[in-house]
Amino acid sequence: ARVVGIVAGTLGVAGYLKAIARLRKLIADSGRKSYTIVAGKPNPQKLANFPEIEAFVLVACEQAALIDGRDYMQPVITPWEAEVAFTHGAHWDGEVRLDFEHLLKPSKGGKGGEGEGGEEGGGGGGGGGGLRFDF
Repeated sequence: ARVVGIVAGTLGVAGYLKAIARLRKLIADSGRKSYTIVAGKPNPQKLANFPEIEAFVLVACEQAALIDGRDYMQPVITPWEAEVAFTHGAHWDGEVRLDFEHLLKPSKGGKGGEGEGGEEGGGGGGGGGGLRFDF
């Protein structure tokens, strides 16, 4: 997608403005253009008003992050999926996240994302350097 819409689906979750700012930078760094839209709870009719946008990133609380995309004209993805897509998978550690907390952490080395090895809280991920994929 050359034009990406960032949909603010929440105004009450702490850190959403920082997450949107980080997504704007991530999208710009990948050579794409972005627009920010405040939509409350998005639905296919609201997002269909923006035919020039080829994909949407929904910044919302975890409960509203996953939506059934079958009725939408363009794909609607989570901030985590956007970070994986716009960095060519350089930061994917094999996990799927529905929140945008990872966007609130300071970036390392001038690139978006979190540190090596999945510093995200809670456990889990095996030993040593994370997974790397080349698309």
